Amino acid sequence: MTYLTRIHYKAQSDGIWGEHEIDYILFMQKDVDLNPDPNEIQSHCYVSKEELKEILEKAKRKELQITPWFSLIAETFLFKWWDNLHNLKQFIDHERIHRM
Repeated sequence: MTYLTRIHYKAQSDGIWGEHEIDYILFMQKDVDLNPDPNEIQSHCYVSKEELKEILEKAKRKELQITPWFSLIAETFLFKWWDNLHNLKQFIDHERIHRM
C-alpha cells in the first residue's frame, strides 16, 4: 500500500447537506473481493481507463451520477497515477494538502 497525498474537498449538496473533508489517497494493487457498505455506495464495477473516461463524460452530461469528489480527483490526478502505477513514488507528497 502506498500513501500518496491528501486532498481537501468541499462541495454543497442539496442546500442543507454537503461535504467538507480531507481525503488521504492510498493506492494498493491486489486482487480482492469487494463487499461495500450499501449505506456508503450504491454500485461499483471494474473499468478500464477508457471506460472511466466515458463514465466521467456521461456524468458531465447528467446521464449518470457519480460523486463530485471522484470526478475532481479523477480529472486532476487519477489518470496520471493510473499511467504510472509501477512508479507512484514520484507522486508522493506528504507535505501538501491539494485544495479542490
